Amino acid sequence: MANAEDKLKAREFTVNGQTAYFDDNEVEGRDILNAVGLVPASEYQLILVKDRRTRLIGADTTLNLKKEAGGVLRAFRSDRTFSFTVDEISQLWGVAEMDVDEFLRHWPAPEGKEWVLELENEPDTVLRSGGTLNFEPEGVEDILSRQVKASKVLVTVFTTSGTFPAQGALRVDVDEVIATVLERAAKKLKLTSTAGWVVQVDGNDVNPSLTFAQAGLSGEIDLEWGAREGGGGA
Repeated sequence: MANAEDKLKAREFTVNGQTAYFDDNEVEGRDILNAVGLVPASEYQLILVKDRRTRLIGADTTLNLKKEAGGVLRAFRSDRTFSFTVDEISQLWGVAEMDVDEFLRHWPAPEGKEWVLELENEPDTVLRSGGTLNFEPEGVEDILSRQVKASKVLVTVFTTSGTFPAQGALRVDVDEVIATVLERAAKKLKLTSTAGWVVQVDGNDVNPSLTFAQAGLSGEIDLEWGAREGGGGA
């Protein structure tokens, strides 16, 4: 009985969160796409995610479902793939963007560590739930795990023109002046005029000329930055 159950389980596989069933353990990529109604197969990219690695499965590629048990398949209506690295291991994706929540499902952070984007002459950007990764040429290329630093704060700036950083939060020193983070946000979001804007945390005004430590801010911080109701701004 156990063998029959194992055999049945080996013929199941998850594609875009949907369970597909097959009559054999060895299935071509085209058959997998057809099983979940993604036709014609030639218009889709099929990617296997298993053990923190990704692999492109061609329409004519045979996949051994039993051997790849524990993995998941992601199908994208796309004619190209996008490259990035995770801890210096090459990966690929079928569209230019990935929700950070999905990234964290496939690549949970090692214990005591967090995922960061290291950008030249910029503070580390720490991936946070609700963020978005972009794999276009000017977007994310390398994601690295780093020890959580207790002396740092994680900061996200929310405006009506967008969120900075889009991927999650900046990791900065507690002695960083709040206004310097706002300046980076204004530059990235191309804000043309922020005169008269106010900064709030949990609905309370914060003086941007203070450091995070001076303002009593620690841990993960959401800065709400914009014109006060009835005021002006970009």
